[in-house]
Amino acid sequence: MTNETTARPAVPGSAGNDELLRFALKLDGTVSALVAALSLLGARALDPLLGLPTWLHWAQGAFLAIYAVALWYAGTRPAVIRSIAVSAVLLNTVWAVGCIAIIAAGRSWFPLTPFGVAYVGFIGVAVLVFGSMQYAGLERVR
Repeated sequence: MTNETTARPAVPGSAGNDELLRFALKLDGTVSALVAALSLLGARALDPLLGLPTWLHWAQGAFLAIYAVALWYAGTRPAVIRSIAVSAVLLNTVWAVGCIAIIAAGRSWFPLTPFGVAYVGFIGVAVLVFGSMQYAGLERVR
């Protein structure tokens, strides 16, 4: 007879030190799903508010919908899927650099409104935080 309160078996990458990584993946997945829904459903309304074109909102929304599913999938398996977690760190880093580039390019790329600059800046900081949490979580399960 087994004791149901026994801890999970020691599986590489999921031996109890993966809580931060799981949390970071699911938090990033949740926020990504919310931004995807906002981007896909509100693209036309966001265009004049932010100064980003409708097609960019749709592309972002489509990407983030798939990304969110992958993050949740990786974070809810018995053993965290390391390749997805590593990819998330890299994608978050690239996304943050892209946000910096969009702001630095000024109106030559997109006619960002002041609210648009704040939005892109906030997204850049958020993905850096998610990527940092995911990286720290990966280091813990190493």
